[in-house]
Amino acid sequence: MFGHTLQIESEGATLDAAVEKGIERFGCTRAEVDIEILQLPKRSFLGLLGRRPAKVRLRLTDRAFIARSLAQKLLQLAGFEAHVEALAGSERIELAIESEESSLIIGRRGVTLDALQSLVTSLADRQMQDRTPIVIDIDGYRRRKESSLRRLARRLSSQVRRTGRKATVDPLPPEDRRLFHLALKEEYGIECRSVGQGVERKMVLSPRKS
Repeated sequence: MFGHTLQIESEGATLDAAVEKGIERFGCTRAEVDIEILQLPKRSFLGLLGRRPAKVRLRLTDRAFIARSLAQKLLQLAGFEAHVEALAGSERIELAIESEESSLIIGRRGVTLDALQSLVTSLADRQMQDRTPIVIDIDGYRRRKESSLRRLARRLSSQVRRTGRKATVDPLPPEDRRLFHLALKEEYGIECRSVGQGVERKMVLSPRKS
């Protein structure tokens, strides 16, 4: 299903022309692809036969561009009109989606966006050894959610330190739990444990034992 998403064949009057046409379709640079020559160009004989074009096969090798192509294809298959841009950083790959159907792509409590991120990550992992985390966002939803969870972590941690009593966080989607745990690393004197299973799993904050 994703073969034409991650590799394409391209033709041109010269090898350079064929390669340039291919990377233009991918929207990347030569550094992000492997190039396989399928056919060398050949001039016609005395103008009696047609000129044979150069033909190459380009395959994406960069995790950011692979993830972007996969996300674009999945959104297309789901019937969404959307455009995906890739921003590769040193610690993670960020995919930014632009669409007029952002609320549907995000889904209730971000479940649809989380599922897309999980699927893109899984498919990208099958293509290469690189395991750089992939984060997919749309309309700044992730940034707003991270900020909200950091505020929640600060507020509940402060409450636990002040009262010495436990505080319980209602069940969160897996990605939100991960972000909440990251936020808690910035808080001192607080322990966090999970109780329950699956979608009913809650987090309990308590004073750290000396």
